[in-house]
Amino acid sequence: MCGRYTLSVSNKPAVEKLGLQTSDRFNIAPQSQVVIKTDAGDHASAHWGIPLGGSGVSRFVTNARFETLHAKPLLRDLARCALLADGWYEWQRIGSEKQPWYHHRGGDLFYMAGVYQPGIGCAVVTQGATEPLAEIHHRQPVLLNQQHLDAWLNSAQSSEELPTLEISLHPVSSRVGNTRCDDRDLTAPVNLDEALLGQTVELFPED
Repeated sequence: MCGRYTLSVSNKPAVEKLGLQTSDRFNIAPQSQVVIKTDAGDHASAHWGIPLGGSGVSRFVTNARFETLHAKPLLRDLARCALLADGWYEWQRIGSEKQPWYHHRGGDLFYMAGVYQPGIGCAVVTQGATEPLAEIHHRQPVLLNQQHLDAWLNSAQSSEELPTLEISLHPVSSRVGNTRCDDRDLTAPVNLDEALLGQTVELFPED
């Protein structure tokens, strides 16, 4: 799955030139405005989340499984898009704790496959995680290089053609769980043992 991700613009002139994001973002959360590439080939700003109808409570789909994309009435007729990113976070359950890990390509840009309804919102398309990512979480975004990006946007992508991009990952601070935190230190590596000890201390503070 994908619950939080990052996109920097200050060191990426091509992204800054789009004019769709004005500052570096290190904790992009659902229901934020995000940068997407549409099926028309242009870039646009979109709301991350597609509302579920028929409910008095506001609920949104933010992730869509690739395997069942065409079986869901809400999703099967949506247009293709891709969300621009340079990293994302996943949480690994270790005992009773949940440790966040940052997944990235050394600062390089990539796209996550998505679907969208113009003027309404978008969702990240996910697949079963590949190794070694599966050791952290059983799902991951469908990642697209340039070749597969074009195929995805043209609705030509099949399950046998999903790309496998080389991804680096490391544990990071649990501060990323707080949507009010949005700074570069969220992506900095931390010592895993110390991070888990810190979570335990927070759960069981001294009197």
